[in-house]
Parts: sequence; C-alpha cells; structure tokens
Amino acid sequence: MLSQTDRERRHQARLAQINRVQVVVGRADRSRIDHEGTLLERARLLSQEVDAHAATERGLDAFARLLRLAEEEPHSRAGQHVVPFLAAVWNGQPLPIAALRVPAPAVADDMLAVLDAYRHARLNIADQVEGGAERVARLLRRQRER
Repeated sequence: MLSQTDRERRHQARLAQINRVQVVVGRADRSRIDHEGTLLERARLLSQEVDAHAATERGLDAFARLLRLAEEEPHSRAGQHVVPFLAAVWNGQPLPIAALRVPAPAVADDMLAVLDAYRHARLNIADQVEGGAERVARLLRRQRER
C-alpha cells in the first residue's frame, strides 16, 4: 500500500519526466526539436497527469467511505448496493448497472468518483485503502452467508 506521500512523490516524478519530453521532427541529419510541438505535447501530458492524480485521490477517499458504509450499515438499501460495487472494483466481478441507482446522492457520487479513479489510476484502488482487500472479502463472505 502506498501512502499519500508516496503517491505524491510518484506524481511529482511523473511531472518531472513530462517536463523532459521533447518532440523531434525530421530524419537523420535533418532532425530538429519542434518547440511548439513540445509545448503542446507537454501540456497534454501534464493535463492528463494532473487529472489522473486528482481523480485517484478523490476515488481513494470515496472508496474508503463506501467501504465504511457497507461495514456499518450492511442491511440498509445503500449498503446492499455498495457491496456488489466494491466487489466489482476489487476483483472485476460483474456489476449490475442497477447498483449505481442508490437512493442517497452522496453514495452515488462516491461510486462515480471511484469509477473515475478506476479509469485513471495506475494502482489497485482496493489495495490502497487501509485493509481494503481483506475488508471487501469479509463483506462478500458475510453477504453469501445470509
């Protein structure tokens, strides 16, 4: 599990790597650095990296909230929708689209934040939350036992 400091360090390293990108055009002796192309490519890469980092951090916070909700209120309607969602994010189980129809808007917003993080993240979201994988597995066992 990476701490927030470790994730931030990786983010800064990627930003530094992006700042070293140069776009080269031409061939052999006629090759040159395209300064305008370099600036555009760096801007594109920086935008992607900043968006991915922000989405990952928001998604990790949302995943932790959803996990806490499922543990504390497993019999509530929202809790029952959250468990299959967490299972889908954790180990790729199929997700019924109806699972995203949660009565509480805050829960639905957290689900969307996790999906956005899942799309952008360069790490396993469930593994980055304190005890995430074990806690989701425990929730699934309890759900099967009922």
